[in-house]
Amino acid sequence: MNTEQDLLDRYAKGTLSAQETAALEERMKQDPAFREQVEKHLSLINALRFYGERSRLLKTLDDAHQEIETPVKVVPLARPVGWKRYWMTAVAASVALISILGTLFMTRSLDTKQTAIYKELRRNVEQIKKSQKLMMEDMAEVKEKPKPSPEAYAGTGFLISSNGYVATSYHVIKESDSVIIENARFGRLKATIIHNDPANDVSILKIEQKLDDLAQPLPYTLSMTEANLAEDVYTLGYPREDIVFGEGSVSALTGFKQNPNAYQVSVPVNPGNSGGPLLNAKGDLVGVISGIETGTMGAAFAIKSTVLMDVIGQVTVDSVALPLTLPKQNTMKNSTRVQQVKRWKDFVFMVRVYKN
Repeated sequence: MNTEQDLLDRYAKGTLSAQETAALEERMKQDPAFREQVEKHLSLINALRFYGERSRLLKTLDDAHQEIETPVKVVPLARPVGWKRYWMTAVAASVALISILGTLFMTRSLDTKQTAIYKELRRNVEQIKKSQKLMMEDMAEVKEKPKPSPEAYAGTGFLISSNGYVATSYHVIKESDSVIIENARFGRLKATIIHNDPANDVSILKIEQKLDDLAQPLPYTLSMTEANLAEDVYTLGYPREDIVFGEGSVSALTGFKQNPNAYQVSVPVNPGNSGGPLLNAKGDLVGVISGIETGTMGAAFAIKSTVLMDVIGQVTVDSVALPLTLPKQNTMKNSTRVQQVKRWKDFVFMVRVYKN
């Protein structure tokens, strides 16, 4: 019995030899009672295995619960004393200070970046204030000369009518008490502001003196159609004390932030160019230089001549002593660029702005 019991145990464990296993299974086929005895033995062995595994699992879970429920011993940190206490306090204060300064720096940098995106091109004229007194003395008509106002800004303007009307940018003259325009042909001339259009950044001035030297109509026209993308353009202006030429092309048919009233142009311009004419290959006016986008190399903007024409149409008859007569014929369209510039520069002025 013990031998047969041992045989069945070894069969259940799978440790019988192949010969012993074959003999046992052959006997099971021949003897149903023996087969039933083997099956009961295998069921008992499997039940015992299941019970053992279940017991081990329950013990593992009990051990885990005991470990979780065991209170953790809290070891109090030693409170820093003496120089250690002050050192730790200083470190904490430094971290807080660096965080605050970092936040302020980032906020300031962001503000600076946002406000520097679009830059108007009027020129601060601190460098030419020394000549102001002499110029005002020349302009004065009485012996007792009033104290001149300090010159604040400079830009560019150009004739739009042979009877003395000049266009420039509104932001050039918006803070003015008086305006003087100047170029090599006509010298210094006092001008009066007769119309402002801040929304389109355009102003119209009127030269107070009669231009006896300007007997002929202007040799160019103000284009009533928009320029084409990639069209060659050039400009004349006063970013310095003498006139400066710049050329490029129309790089976009909208201006800053897709302003439909302006072009983006790849023309090199600088503070002082605001109000200057933007001209096409024929020498016709297609725009008025107004500003640049900082951070974008070569991105300048110009108000379209079609917008300028609309602004001119807003000038009321009551505000002008003479009718504003626009030029109607371009007599320089077949000229070379150099010849066009020679003629145009007589009609482009430095705009000097004075304020108290």
